Amino acid sequence: MEQTDINGALFLVEAPLEDVINSFYHMVVASDGEPITRHVCPNLEMMLVFNFGIPVRISFHNNPLNTEIIRRTAAIGPLRQMLNYELLPGADALVVNFKFNGFQRLFGMPLTGLTGEEGTNAEILTDEGRFDRLWEELAALPTTEQRVSLLKQSAIGLLKENDQVLQTVIGNLAQFFNPRVDPVKAIAADTRLSERSIQLKFQKHTGYSVKELLRFLRFKEVIAYILTRSNQKIAIFDLIAEHDYHDQSHLIKDFQYFLGMAPQQFIKNLNNGSFCVVTDTYPAQP
Repeated sequence: MEQTDINGALFLVEAPLEDVINSFYHMVVASDGEPITRHVCPNLEMMLVFNFGIPVRISFHNNPLNTEIIRRTAAIGPLRQMLNYELLPGADALVVNFKFNGFQRLFGMPLTGLTGEEGTNAEILTDEGRFDRLWEELAALPTTEQRVSLLKQSAIGLLKENDQVLQTVIGNLAQFFNPRVDPVKAIAADTRLSERSIQLKFQKHTGYSVKELLRFLRFKEVIAYILTRSNQKIAIFDLIAEHDYHDQSHLIKDFQYFLGMAPQQFIKNLNNGSFCVVTDTYPAQP
């Protein structure tokens, strides 16, 4: 299924890929169009970009758009901090948005070594040779629909069964929202593995730690809360109380870490249409 907007088209995913890929998004700007700058909220997921137009400038957090350039391909993520990108006239790129450990299931790349705790260079792998052949096959096709179809066929051919431990995590993500349950201990008990083994395996397959996931899941709920009250006045102390932050400083610290801006600035900017938020990657809090 395709959904269009002013800057491109969103292609939804069906079985058997719905557990590994969230969507395909075609970003395009006509040769006589106006430049576009967009911001993607963090989602702890991977994305794979195939660029068929002019180079795309990107940056992370609140850094200016001069740190990274996508010429042909880029594997980005897990997206810990806000991604900024610029589309100039003649832009033509196709983005694969992955779910949870979907990227690892398809390509078998340990994400522990792909990314790091800090630094924009750790967030992106550009023009990786392993994607060259696929890029050339895609570039030879005349339409975006045909390119999406080829990507779906290729993904089905690469699809592997999920790791048993990760499958247990996915099936019990609700435990991560329960403050009375230590999720690592609970999963270790279910799988009869050590807590350290769970932590190492989790980081290998997702690229981030359980601690990072817990921090992100709470922040995701804050963003979801704000989105459901768009164009309404939101009090900072309501966010603090609703989502169990210690105080205003604690909440601001998370906004600065993930987005590089204060809560009120994000709320103000959200209504101008420049932010992209993935809201269905993880289940909602029960």
